Amino acid sequence: MKILVMSEDPEFFRSSAWMAQQLGGEILGIHPSESRYVDKVYIPNLEGAWETALAEFAFTLKPDVVIAGGTRRDRTFAFSLAGKMRASVASEVMEATLQGDSLLVKRPVYSGIAVATLKMRLPAVISVQKNVMEPNLLKGEVEKITLPGTNLILKERKVAQQSVSLDKAKIIVSVGRGMGSKENVKFAVDLARVLNGAVGGSRPVTAEMGWLPEDRQIGLSGNKVRPQLYIALGISGQPQHIAGIRDSKVIVAVNKDKNAPISENCDYMIVGDAIEFCKVLTGRLSK
Repeated sequence: MKILVMSEDPEFFRSSAWMAQQLGGEILGIHPSESRYVDKVYIPNLEGAWETALAEFAFTLKPDVVIAGGTRRDRTFAFSLAGKMRASVASEVMEATLQGDSLLVKRPVYSGIAVATLKMRLPAVISVQKNVMEPNLLKGEVEKITLPGTNLILKERKVAQQSVSLDKAKIIVSVGRGMGSKENVKFAVDLARVLNGAVGGSRPVTAEMGWLPEDRQIGLSGNKVRPQLYIALGISGQPQHIAGIRDSKVIVAVNKDKNAPISENCDYMIVGDAIEFCKVLTGRLSK
């Protein structure tokens, strides 16, 4: 059994490696830096649009199971590789076990309300959710590889400058479309700063409108968080978002619509303008 683990993100790589070790077999890894969570790690030059070129390289390794992280580029790599391998695919996997020549996986369905068990034929490609488990240390042999160039040109690189990790934050201030515009996100950032918290957002404001970087997305297809305090600003509360915050200890929602779905999933509901709420609370806490 040959298992390939890949992620550009250290935490996703650790989570993927832990799952690979539960399956057993030879574990190979692809990661931007050295790691002893696998028997051998290939370190590529991840510059420009590398996903397809990396999938070409991974295909030559002939893995039986591929476990990828959950970043957007991880998933692009994984699904490109699955097409080349003609492999079965599953995303957001929470648990995986081998059963003969098949892979049994568990993943959330219906916006996290239920868990489905899927039986996948090998070879199989999956992307995983983050977990807090720590893999064993293995050989960690290193081989650097150079990927071929691409016809795509990187015109602009945006680097997120968020210092607090969402999955470790004790306080999260999260924004939705109810904030009105990208310019108004600064009021949430100011509030998070005085609370020593992190800033996140719903899928529309991260993946669709670009008000925040995509790694700030909270929900079923983004980060699943469990802070002591979660403040939802102008977030309606669709099921996929609620699935990512249901483990929060206290949820405070601020919304002009008293009948917004989030009203049924929060501990405290403040009916009002989210921007004014930010200004007032930030001012009080700054004194």
